[in-house]
Amino acid sequence: MMIIREMQTHLAALTRGFPVITITGPRQSGKTTLAQMAYPGYVYIDLENLGTRQQAKEDPLSLFGDRKGSYILDEFQYAPEVLSYVKLIVDENQIPGQFILTGSNQFALMKDVSQSLAGRTAILELLPFTYREAYPEGADSIQELIFRGWYPRLIANEMDAGIFYDSYIRTYLQRDIRLLTNVQDMDSFTRFLALCAGRTGAILNKESLANDAGVDYKTASNWLSVLQTSYIIHLLRPWYGNLSKRLIKSPKLYFYDTGLACNLLQLRNAADLATHPLRGNLFENHVISETLKHYHNRGIRPPLNYFRESNGMEIDLLIDRGGKLHPFEIKSAALINSSFYGNLLKFGKLGIPAAKGRLVYSGHQSWENEQCRIVGWSDLAAELGMIG
Repeated sequence: MMIIREMQTHLAALTRGFPVITITGPRQSGKTTLAQMAYPGYVYIDLENLGTRQQAKEDPLSLFGDRKGSYILDEFQYAPEVLSYVKLIVDENQIPGQFILTGSNQFALMKDVSQSLAGRTAILELLPFTYREAYPEGADSIQELIFRGWYPRLIANEMDAGIFYDSYIRTYLQRDIRLLTNVQDMDSFTRFLALCAGRTGAILNKESLANDAGVDYKTASNWLSVLQTSYIIHLLRPWYGNLSKRLIKSPKLYFYDTGLACNLLQLRNAADLATHPLRGNLFENHVISETLKHYHNRGIRPPLNYFRESNGMEIDLLIDRGGKLHPFEIKSAALINSSFYGNLLKFGKLGIPAAKGRLVYSGHQSWENEQCRIVGWSDLAAELGMIG
């Protein structure tokens, strides 16, 4: 079954405005499938293929027999030489949406694009499935979904999560890491990756992470950059505003995919998650990931932060839209307790322009009371749509 991606709706508008569309994102997030679905009449060129890659390096123009034709260049970072010829052709023709580029290596991709196609391309980041993409008819157990994760092949083929992620990690280490950095000790890097999973939803302390991993601070910083670059982790930055003297300034660490984090934590099934000490953190990670996908799928840079004062008062998520902050508290409980409203009420008294707070929890029902809007996990997408 072919699943229509939310991003496809927004691609049409961008295609009318740019001669080149660049789609990046993690491996296995569905970039190639999306490009072929959204642009069915385009000539497909796979630059991961060694023969095609060699042709691109030796005679790039030979790839484009029809200079006015439309092309999908898949995994183009393997042959960045083609970009100067793409620029030549689009400047010559001025045809909207003539080239669709896809790539998984964010750093190399962005470097080459910014140098060669500045002002000529829209750049989109495709992450794994959202809840509504993966389960359009709904699902009962958020615990099971967090454990399984959101990669298209995993869900579409009903694969065993353990087998999928074990393979994904091996492929990631063997291919992307060796492209991005000179990691001498893969065992140490794998241990570092697992330690990051153990810090899901926590404020990042690089020094502590480096010590636990047995590496120096510089190495830990470099490896964190690699994990960000290859769409494994996301660092949620704190909101400063005009209260910066008493605010925490370190980011919080999340994984783009909860299934990968669960695998690194050696969870064997969803039942293990129910009693795991990081259950709440992983539910929070799910909400943050869904919110990131909501904005990336619309071609909007995610306007997301968190808020934490030095005294411990924290708001898990702030969304800044139209100059107004929308505060979110995230609780993994299935039943609402009045104590859950405390931080939202405190935040409302700080004098910061803000909308009524939201409380996202692991139940299904949604309603509004005097304190805030209560949002069931399955209604999150609709709530984000109201914010914009």
